Amino acid sequence: MIKCDLIIHGASQLVTCASNGKPKRSVEMQNIGLIENGAVAVKNGVIIAVDHSNEILREYEAENIIDAKGRTVAPGFVECHTHIVYAGNRLNEFELKIKGADYLEILANGGGIISTVRQTRKASLAELVEQSAKRLDKMLALGVTTCEIKTGYGLDTVTELRMLEAIFELDKSHPVDVVPTFLPAHAVPPEFKGNTDKYVDLICREMLVKAIGLFKIYKINFDETRPENVENKTGVTFGFYDISESDWSSILQKNPFFVDVFCEKNAFDLEQSRRVLETAKKLGF
Repeated sequence: MIKCDLIIHGASQLVTCASNGKPKRSVEMQNIGLIENGAVAVKNGVIIAVDHSNEILREYEAENIIDAKGRTVAPGFVECHTHIVYAGNRLNEFELKIKGADYLEILANGGGIISTVRQTRKASLAELVEQSAKRLDKMLALGVTTCEIKTGYGLDTVTELRMLEAIFELDKSHPVDVVPTFLPAHAVPPEFKGNTDKYVDLICREMLVKAIGLFKIYKINFDETRPENVENKTGVTFGFYDISESDWSSILQKNPFFVDVFCEKNAFDLEQSRRVLETAKKLGF
């Protein structure tokens, strides 16, 4: 028999999401790779076999065997777009939405993103982590095992980095796998109203540079005496140190880190969006 670490058997329905290696189209999307009375074998954290329970139990052995007792066994959900790191709420905007106000109308009147920005700027790192962990707890209970989380409710360097640090802390401490997205170009902050290009300058000149520096501090083991100008986390200066292109590519494969832009009327136009994304690409995002 083949040894493995874990066997889960006795699933009334095992959802494999299997395909032929190509994107599913049309009616093919109805096929979720269902195996009745299914089982799964796992070794070193990797699924090595799926089949009917009697087949898996005949071919594989493991010290840890779980009887699903007729439950459904499925892959964890991947939540690919969230903004769960924030403070406050927008309950006062609910009535506006009921009356038919759209997102851009609410934003133009100081609500929406800007309303949450005001509240998030007042929150500490500990508060952001604590509140957001509770949201992740609820998501995990509903089957989410991987979650993308964006910044974007700071819209200044200090708060955007604080949000990003909260995301990194959640990734370290929470069972859900967290994928960070840096989104300072979520809206134009009030202090830059009418001068979006100047805010884009700040994003490209300062925010993106410090974000990639914070990522390196959290994700890469290196001698903290090199470089000497690295300050603690959300400090002013982040130094750079030599990383080969192949090593950096390997790091990002294991620890993806993205940049996003809200390209929309009353937010960022195409040229501004392109500038942010091209700058991010040059910096190594």
